[in-house]
Amino acid sequence: MKTNRSERAKKRKQSASKQSNSRVDSVTQRVLGGAFDTIAREMALHQLRMAHCTLVTESEDLGCGLFASDGRQIAESGSSPLHCGSIRGYIQGASKKLNGEFYDGDVIIHNNPFMGASHAPDVGIIIPIFFKDELVGFSGCTSHWVDIGGAQPGINLDALDMWGEGEILSGLKIYEKGKRNETAWDMLWGNIRTPVQSQGDCMAQIAACEFGKNGMLKVIQKYGLAKVQAAAEGWMDYAERMLRLKIKQVPPGEYYAEGWMDDDGKNRDRHLKVATTVTVDDDGSITVDLSGSADENETGFNCPYHGATCVGVYSAVRSIFLDEALVEETIPQNEGIFRAITVEAPLGSMFNPRFPRGTFARLNQIQRVADNILKALSPSLPENLRSAGTSAHIHWLSYSGYDPESQEYWVHLEPESGGSFGGRSEKDGGDSVAVLCTNTRNVPIEHMERKFPLVCERYELREEKPAPGKWRSGAGIVRVNRMLVPTIVSCEGDRSYDPPWGMFGGKDGRPGALTRIWSGGRESLYSKFTGRRFETGEKLEIRSPMGGGFGSPFERDPLLVLQDVLDGLITIEDAATEYGVVIRESDMAVDEAATGIVRSR
Repeated sequence: MKTNRSERAKKRKQSASKQSNSRVDSVTQRVLGGAFDTIAREMALHQLRMAHCTLVTESEDLGCGLFASDGRQIAESGSSPLHCGSIRGYIQGASKKLNGEFYDGDVIIHNNPFMGASHAPDVGIIIPIFFKDELVGFSGCTSHWVDIGGAQPGINLDALDMWGEGEILSGLKIYEKGKRNETAWDMLWGNIRTPVQSQGDCMAQIAACEFGKNGMLKVIQKYGLAKVQAAAEGWMDYAERMLRLKIKQVPPGEYYAEGWMDDDGKNRDRHLKVATTVTVDDDGSITVDLSGSADENETGFNCPYHGATCVGVYSAVRSIFLDEALVEETIPQNEGIFRAITVEAPLGSMFNPRFPRGTFARLNQIQRVADNILKALSPSLPENLRSAGTSAHIHWLSYSGYDPESQEYWVHLEPESGGSFGGRSEKDGGDSVAVLCTNTRNVPIEHMERKFPLVCERYELREEKPAPGKWRSGAGIVRVNRMLVPTIVSCEGDRSYDPPWGMFGGKDGRPGALTRIWSGGRESLYSKFTGRRFETGEKLEIRSPMGGGFGSPFERDPLLVLQDVLDGLITIEDAATEYGVVIRESDMAVDEAATGIVRSR
């Protein structure tokens, strides 16, 4: 499927022509742009404070934003990237389902992955914004619910189709003109395993959207509708212009990279190809073509095109070219970013599955696309943007069990995304950090142990040495969780087969691993499994992948090698064999003469 840039430009012009001829000066533009972004961020804070799910309150796995009346994104909260960028698809999908019939006081719930949603567990709440009886925009948010029904609690990777993954909600009005739809409300909570917790999360989302709606109306009342709409258009144009300027730093041309995913969760002997062709045009636009990637899978290991594949590419391109640590000023995240990017994926592929394929697990594929974009472009990027391969994965884990007293399930979702960056130009890779398209925080051990029958026995950096390079990789994590009661465990993971890549002579990184630990010993597990039963006392060990090295290890500053030895990251023997640095054990200092001889060989 291909996003038609000329059609998008035409729609943009048509929308702009409907606005007043009122022009906004640069100062007012900045003030209103800042107001849009601030409202979106405060929406996220409201949801964060009121939510029940640990995934939201601790991991901050949510997204909020303000949108134009046609669903285009004006501002987002800057929370989890894949949530923020997908909400416009939710609005457009719900609008299509409802034939554009919105009323003041409506609250719409939506999660259909073939109508704009990122995947079924990411449930969106949408509230239309009316000013003087005119629909002027939307306030929207989304977050991952711990359970939406389906065959297994928490994670349903091996579902046959989207209905096997749980409740599918397509533009359902749970409030209509301010009145709650009691039938829909009862149906919603009667078909999931965590009704109390999920209802609390839903109400938190509604409250966040109401805050966004009221905040936008206050801005309109103060500045006038025409000026606010003109400022919104200008804010989008500014984001597009700035991204195109950065993309122009790369020579026009075609760039290619590929990688391999472990499996689809069922066919264990079939690795899945991720082929990525990146085309840079001289106008500052970029096309990412995923043709040649694996076909759609018979499990839920597929990416909805609009709600996941496109959003993942948008996030990756923005992250590479508009790194907030490197750009001179903050560039807003809005529709303007999307205009410079075209995403192509053949219908029937893993990145554009046909209805009604399952799409529960889509994040690891998106991570690998982002990693491939980085791999393809890195040799041609400006020096300060180059990087070796990252961990580019997530071990998305679900622990659950039935509580007879409450007659509900307890479900703990744990995003083990603490992998590492690869080495970068002039900098070592970061340790134990979410990379690329993930932005979830880790769940504190104390919080997990207080709320769930689980104990964390080990949580630290992997003891294996980082990938060698002039700039070495960071370290991943190793975590061991012990079950206090019989527990149903599911995992949506990857990168246990194809390690992160080194660059410019740097060595490849390390793949991840999952291990069941029990009285009989240790058992290696696949990176993906659904509904595995763990008995009381059994443990799960998670090792996240470690990124690749950047540049030849023999070019690394000997003093940095010595520091790695002193920090316990590598041994004296590693220093000599991997880096050509000889360290005297007697005084733990670099033997410069011996090092020169070894490196000259």
